Amino acid sequence: MLKDSILTVIIKNRDRVLYSGQVYAVTAVNDKGVFDILGQHENFISLIKDKVIIHLTPKESREIQIGNGIVRVYKDEVHIYVNPRS
Repeated sequence: MLKDSILTVIIKNRDRVLYSGQVYAVTAVNDKGVFDILGQHENFISLIKDKVIIHLTPKESREIQIGNGIVRVYKDEVHIYVNPRS
């Protein structure tokens, strides 16, 4: 993985940390549709829903089902706070 493409990601719910580590990219869904967060992404905040996909490498990913949440991107750090699916 190239250093420029690394994101630090923390995904939490009310009770615990669901994921913490470095990833290649993050895919999420908001009211406008599916979007990706890559290294050097602009500072960004959005409400999200349905699922979060963390791309550990360009070929390996992990999907986390959610009800809704919020994502904040700041200087290659991605903080995601989620509520479980009802």
